[in-house]
Amino acid sequence: MKICTWMLILCIALAGCAARGGSGISSGGMNQQEVELRLNLAESYINNRQPQFALQELLKVQSSADHLSRYHFDSGLAYIGLEEWEKARQGFAQAVQIDDNFAEAWNNLGKINEVLRRDKEAEDAYRKALGILTYVTPEFPAYNLGALMLRQGRVKEAEELGRKALARNWRYIPAYKLLADAMVAQNRMEEAESVLKSGLEADMDSASTMLALAEHQVRMGKSTEAQEIFQRIITQSPRSNEAKVAKDYLGLLQ
Repeated sequence: MKICTWMLILCIALAGCAARGGSGISSGGMNQQEVELRLNLAESYINNRQPQFALQELLKVQSSADHLSRYHFDSGLAYIGLEEWEKARQGFAQAVQIDDNFAEAWNNLGKINEVLRRDKEAEDAYRKALGILTYVTPEFPAYNLGALMLRQGRVKEAEELGRKALARNWRYIPAYKLLADAMVAQNRMEEAESVLKSGLEADMDSASTMLALAEHQVRMGKSTEAQEIFQRIITQSPRSNEAKVAKDYLGLLQ
């Protein structure tokens, strides 16, 4: 569970954590410079997947940094690493309470609410993140919200959000899969194939996109084309999980 957690949440959360300091001067026993150094160290531990050490640093500055949105954001990240979901939710919720325009925190709050099966709250958080025009990576909440819509069977909304994510960043590969899945759910198989091919053009080395395209072609009965892509995956990324799946498919198709 931890690997999935860090892949889905942590990798998209750290983009702005060092840039957000909140407002005001330290109100505890530490001066502002020491608080910032401790937060930098905590973020370094988070990046290195050492949440216990990160939490230790955060507890040291709690009384001096409790007014900072950055402190609560980092606390949320540390608790994610410890799989303390409710505490992580509280961290991100406190961060956005201090700074209503903290888009990264809103996005992460959405992810945690999904983990806790609070879909309505997750949707609200994603929409809040999307509405913050200064957010430099809006493709993240657009994709996250679209994936939530797709899971709920709201395929038209999922399609719209997939397109929105790609409009913000045409190189954001997960959005191609989301858009293709939304089209498959509407039985628009040819369009889905076209979308996945566009995703491969955006990143020719993406083994996950190649696998998604090949699997889709298998479902469409295009076995010859699929086999070529499966072989390409094995050649380009021989040690990847996608290569293992590709080998299994080739064993069935040949």
